[in-house]
Amino acid sequence: MYKKISLILFLISTLFIFGNLVITSESTKLFVGEETEILISTNQSTLTHLNVEISSGGFDDPLILFDGIDLINGKAQIKYLSPWRAGESIIKFYNEELNIEKTIKINIVEKILDTQKTTLIILEKKGNVLYKEPNSDIWDSLKDDTIIQEESELLTLKDGFIHLKEPTLNIEIKVSSETQLFLKKLRASENGDIDIEYELKKGATVNKIKEILAPGSKYLVGSGSVVAGVRGTEFGFEKKGDVAKIRTFEGTVYTMVNNKLFPVTVGNMFNYSTTQKSPQIQRLDKPLEQYEKEITPEIPKEPETVENKLKKEEAQNSIEESVVKSKANIGNISFGKQIKGTNSYLVYSFAPSLDIGPVGLGIGFNAYQEDIDSPLYYGLPSKEASRSDNLLSAISINYLKFDFPMFYIRYGISPSYTKGLGLFMNNYYIPYSRVLDTEIRLNNLKIGVHIPYEILSFVPFEFSKSSDILFGYIDADLGIFNAEFTAILNTDSNSNDINQAYLTTLYKDILFFKVGVETDVVLTKDGTMVYGLLAGPTIKFPPYFQFMFGINYISDGFNIEYLNAYYEYNIANNYYLDLGTESSFGLIGKSIFTISPYLNMIINYNKLFSENRDSILNGEIMLNIPSLGGMPQLTAGFSYTQYKFLEDYTVDNIFLNDNANLQGFIYYPVLENSGIIYSISYNMRDKKFEYTLNFETKEF
Repeated sequence: MYKKISLILFLISTLFIFGNLVITSESTKLFVGEETEILISTNQSTLTHLNVEISSGGFDDPLILFDGIDLINGKAQIKYLSPWRAGESIIKFYNEELNIEKTIKINIVEKILDTQKTTLIILEKKGNVLYKEPNSDIWDSLKDDTIIQEESELLTLKDGFIHLKEPTLNIEIKVSSETQLFLKKLRASENGDIDIEYELKKGATVNKIKEILAPGSKYLVGSGSVVAGVRGTEFGFEKKGDVAKIRTFEGTVYTMVNNKLFPVTVGNMFNYSTTQKSPQIQRLDKPLEQYEKEITPEIPKEPETVENKLKKEEAQNSIEESVVKSKANIGNISFGKQIKGTNSYLVYSFAPSLDIGPVGLGIGFNAYQEDIDSPLYYGLPSKEASRSDNLLSAISINYLKFDFPMFYIRYGISPSYTKGLGLFMNNYYIPYSRVLDTEIRLNNLKIGVHIPYEILSFVPFEFSKSSDILFGYIDADLGIFNAEFTAILNTDSNSNDINQAYLTTLYKDILFFKVGVETDVVLTKDGTMVYGLLAGPTIKFPPYFQFMFGINYISDGFNIEYLNAYYEYNIANNYYLDLGTESSFGLIGKSIFTISPYLNMIINYNKLFSENRDSILNGEIMLNIPSLGGMPQLTAGFSYTQYKFLEDYTVDNIFLNDNANLQGFIYYPVLENSGIIYSISYNMRDKKFEYTLNFETKEF
């Protein structure tokens, strides 16, 4: 009987000590970044305070982790914040003096998001910024039109700055000078799911997230043991040495250190270093405007000239109505002599253009004469064009562009094309002609087509082939290496030229090296098949120097760099593929030297060992001379090609001889990117120089 009474008293005392503390969570399973209410109640009057230990996560009041919870009338209510990483969170409530302890567990899970890879576009770039593409070890200078991808890396130098934006969402990142960051994830969907994360290795960023993120969505910035996550806010993240600082300019930033979550509300900042036992939260030391000004490098002030004053007044009067960039310009202008094929024309073309973000359009007014004494015709010149004297024929589309992350379409003046390592197609273009280029861009795959047609006029509607060479390509990132396949078709059934060509290239970036192999197969109109092979490394020393060295083998009748800058001229003058050449091994060397934006120089030499094979020397120089005093910036260009270089002992001049092609120009700007171009060329067959003076638009 005595033992039973003792047991009952023990159970009652145990219930009094442990059983009267009730802790209830609204949910025991949360997505990362979610929150839930925790209710605490007790009927023990002496229990007025509880300490809290937590394995991961935090509370809306960060002091709970340090000071615990006060119970008022035996009750308390707190808000638990789940961490940014999945796992089990164990929360222990205890009072050592009263020997009270109770533990609850909350399961943190990742929400399965239906997202796809997205990208970032560049709104603004200053100074030197380097970019490392996904799965690459090579740092290259970042271009203004580069699309920033997932698993890529950015590095701004001392004078560098870049402003990035997600194309369809109100998410922006400003990256200060001397900053390095790695973009771990760039994912988004139309239903509002977002999964964006980057690691800040050093430097500072300003993050603006004007989106209300759906449950389970994440926007995370990490640096070492510190991870900052948000649901819609504006904050700065700074990492210098082992010190991390987070400044909250709007909303709340949920900052996690060693799995403990600390909410940093608007007007406050977070400090933590590895030497501290716990982080510090204090009042904000500077407003957003001052912080952005400090992280943006200053541009040297220009002299207060009339031109600068007008620019300044124009900038003050302009208001940015959208985050999408828009640009209007006078477009393509040409007044002067143009040679298309074997025909020469005097062309008068004016095409104002408008670019709004990824979309561009230019409507042209075009007219021409066949010589100075001939009548004036309207439209673009071509062998197939009807000689129209209807003024409406002068109106046509000269430029059209759609440039989105998933696809690209451009109609305009022909750019130059190099496929593979340049063994068969190197710097090929169609002079004074328009073409259509389109490309589909998937995650690790690009599919493109080049269509050489141009619109001559709307009334009557006329179009014609600008060239007989049509090609398509596939460029795929296969992980262990990249592969590019190009198929070329000659649509002229009457020529003695190539019929088809297939170029296959495999390459891989390894540190500062790019190792590649190109194999080409060419089919001629008479059924002959010829082929070539090129293999070798490219060494990059960004941003100034690049060198390629390779070994090639070409079969009988294979012509190196057959599709080049002079191909259209050669075909028009009936200079076709030379099938009488012998097979040969050879060496190729290519050097690129760049001092942006002043100098770009390319020298390419291909030495073949067969006595019946011609070695080729190519060179290109582009020089920008900065404005001095009242003189505007001048641009000079020079291109040179010589066959049988150092092999033809019958020539008198080593550089100017029957085997050489030479072209050069000096460009004087007048209106935007249009101006006066003085051109000089050397005709190796007629052994004479030719000079022209045009007013036209030049794309550099």
